[in-house]
Amino acid sequence: MNRALKSLLTVMLMLTLALSAFAEDVITLKNGKTYKGEVLEETNDIVRMKVDVGGIIQTYVFWKDDVEKLDRNAGQEQKSPTESASAKTVTTKEAGGKADDTGGKAADLVNKKVFVIPMRGGVGQTFRQDKLEEAIEASREFKPDVIVLEIDSPGGALSEVLKLRDYISKVRDEVRIVVWVKSAISAAAMTSMMCREIYFMKEGHMGAATAWYNDGSGEKAVTGQALEELIKEACDWSQRAGYHPFVIQCMIDPKYVLTADVEQLPDGERRVTFYDHYKDGAEVICREGEILTLTASQAERYNISLGTVDDKQEFARMLNLSGWVEVSDAGRKIMDQWQQTYDQAEIDLPRLYREYANPASTLDDRIRVVREFIKWVRRAPQITEMYAMPDGSGGALDERDLERLLKQLVRQRN
Repeated sequence: MNRALKSLLTVMLMLTLALSAFAEDVITLKNGKTYKGEVLEETNDIVRMKVDVGGIIQTYVFWKDDVEKLDRNAGQEQKSPTESASAKTVTTKEAGGKADDTGGKAADLVNKKVFVIPMRGGVGQTFRQDKLEEAIEASREFKPDVIVLEIDSPGGALSEVLKLRDYISKVRDEVRIVVWVKSAISAAAMTSMMCREIYFMKEGHMGAATAWYNDGSGEKAVTGQALEELIKEACDWSQRAGYHPFVIQCMIDPKYVLTADVEQLPDGERRVTFYDHYKDGAEVICREGEILTLTASQAERYNISLGTVDDKQEFARMLNLSGWVEVSDAGRKIMDQWQQTYDQAEIDLPRLYREYANPASTLDDRIRVVREFIKWVRRAPQITEMYAMPDGSGGALDERDLERLLKQLVRQRN
């Protein structure tokens, strides 16, 4: 990895937050789900629509076969504001992910078991390589046949993505790892595309990975050579997992175009050929100026997802299992406990800083606070490394520095 990419270790992958003025069109799907936004394109096959998903403006494509009705201009003009800041990143796969050969044939999988690891929250915060490794190591004594990563994340730190890449690329040859996407945005989308098997929940979505850095004056999009190195790296790891690189690059950089020819084969399978340019007769998946976010139906149509399912028993059948049998809940417990620790740190650490800085605090008060900081460093160094020393001496919270500070305070008191 060259210097340009190493310099990105503090980069945060974030959603492009773009609020545009649009008349409120309403699309109702046959499953009862409705979306509001602006219809950008309607053909005999698809409706392309700009929608607001939790305050994030994204471009979705709906297949006409899934649409119950479309109401144009059902509402009045909505919020205006600015177009998304530019940002870029990687690519995707050719004919989609391929089922892992370790899965075996249906007759061989009658009694095989599942181990679930929920990967939720911010990447680098609660969605971490060290916690994933801890959970997978905990699974080994139960000898699961399939490890399912339930992904529900808004993205996060690129530095953590690189750690996940290194770990997953090693462990995916030892165990069968399957991704089940509820929401895989930004860094979580990149992580998902390191795994050879991706499935979606019915309302699942994946993509919108844009790279940013903070130069002290605010967040700015990564550009130039550093961005090109990142795209090259991401294309490589997604392609090694079985995905065409054109896909992930459209999730990151709006300068790219993604179109595809889809051919239905006699055996019921689809052959998908991706292009990074407009082509007569090809389906337009992502236009120049857009950041790609795939819905469940898109991901399945273009062979990026191997199936769409909400029910666990149905999911088990897709995985060639006779039923959904979890061999242990150890993975769930590890991730839930870490989530609780992270949530508590979000409360305790800011409180400790306020108490230390309070002019009314006595030396005894500060000694108690420093001791509590030391406990947190020992309990969760992954969290405290993001916080500075309370005395303003510089550097992250460190046990040795805190011990020195504690001795100084005790000497002052005595």
